[in-house]
Amino acid sequence: MPDQPNIIYILSDEHCGFAMSHMGDANVRTPHMDQLATEGISFRTAYANCPVCTPSRGTIFSGRHAHAGPVQGFFDVYKATAPSSATILRSTGYHTAYFGKWHCGVVHDQISPEVRQNPDAYPEVGYFRRTPEYHRGGFQDWYGFEVNNAHFHFSYYHEKETSPRKLEGYQTDVLTDLTIQYMEGYESDEPLFLVLSVEPPHFPLEAPEAFKRFDPATLSTRKNFFDSSGMLENRPHVEDSPWMRERLAIYYAMIENLDWNIGRLLETLARLPHFADNTLIVYISDHGDFMGSHGLFERKEHPQEESVRIPAIFNWPGRIPAQGLQEGLFSLVDLLPTTLGLTGVPIPAHLQGADFSPACRDEPFQAPEFVFLEMHNTPRWGLDFQDWRGLVSESWKYAFYETGHEILFDLKNDPYELNNLAAVETGMRDRLREQLLYELDNTSDPYFQVLIEHGTTPDGPVLNLSKRWRQGISPAWKDQIKNIEE
Repeated sequence: MPDQPNIIYILSDEHCGFAMSHMGDANVRTPHMDQLATEGISFRTAYANCPVCTPSRGTIFSGRHAHAGPVQGFFDVYKATAPSSATILRSTGYHTAYFGKWHCGVVHDQISPEVRQNPDAYPEVGYFRRTPEYHRGGFQDWYGFEVNNAHFHFSYYHEKETSPRKLEGYQTDVLTDLTIQYMEGYESDEPLFLVLSVEPPHFPLEAPEAFKRFDPATLSTRKNFFDSSGMLENRPHVEDSPWMRERLAIYYAMIENLDWNIGRLLETLARLPHFADNTLIVYISDHGDFMGSHGLFERKEHPQEESVRIPAIFNWPGRIPAQGLQEGLFSLVDLLPTTLGLTGVPIPAHLQGADFSPACRDEPFQAPEFVFLEMHNTPRWGLDFQDWRGLVSESWKYAFYETGHEILFDLKNDPYELNNLAAVETGMRDRLREQLLYELDNTSDPYFQVLIEHGTTPDGPVLNLSKRWRQGISPAWKDQIKNIEE
């Protein structure tokens, strides 16, 4: 195809879409994200359809919802024959490369002999599993890993090597170094589709000292930022604590470091002739993080805004007009069809998202009225981790949990989602429940239809034996979960 652009996805992990200066966050400075947005387009209301790492990444690269896609849950893998953004673009002449976190190919026994024989050198052995080639989503050049969750001492697998390579330094810095080196040495005439995927600002909350500029005591916080003990039934919310603010300060430092590295990448693109004039850049995250909102830290998995809102920035000089912040309900299932639409690649019929390329080009476009949200095959770390299905419009959010509980939030009048109106606004609840049933049918999700229409009342209460997960924000805590005291 003529005039095919290079495509670069910058993918972070757990970056809540509110936490950028052009989104109005008073704490953080993100000049390079802001530049990409100002000179391109940033969707104000962008959502992760399934807010947990693995299935969300499956949606990013497949253009299908988690329940109907190649990665159906936290412990699943990208299926060997599943089409992906990489395989579709390769079929039209692209070369593909992946750098960083993948988390769509964990096969539990795929641990390198080097790691097994030197456990002291790899203290978190479980994280150093090698991604089998056919679970790499069709990417050709591979500089990836599944999960490290260690930002200053991490490893990756280089191409087809069977032992991991250790890297020193802060992960976002080092992965950006590797990406720049690769781009500087790229000599093929083929257009390049490259993904730079970094774990920060995902926990553990660690940042280089140079970026720790924040005074925790002076941070502005959201109106739903409170101590977790406030989640207990019939207990008032408690003031936030210094510990909470310290963690939030590091989170912001990690985001500013990421922004600085995006700036380094932009400088590299500008000086390399192969990339300077014809590169589509997309910045996204796989989901958000509560970061103290609703009393939760290092958590997502629920339908609340802090969990599901993400950055979604598209920039292509000369092709995407400067529009800055724009309205329209965008979600990750739309990423692949939008990428293909922008680059002129035919969009396969099996993709489930909408093509937002007309909106990116500032052409007439009707955005979806609803975004489908879900948690599918949640990691069952505790009783607060449950499957649910939901949808969000510009004004309302509704979700139905596997326990039969429902939540309904009026986003215009209650943007911090402090008042569940499911038992009050019954007319709106019923209308959105019917709309959800339609979306379930439209996206090939028959079983939640059974739960909604024919579900029984669970026996209870459930006796919770966990020492760690003693509370949460699932509505089931109200009447179905009872903590056992030792």
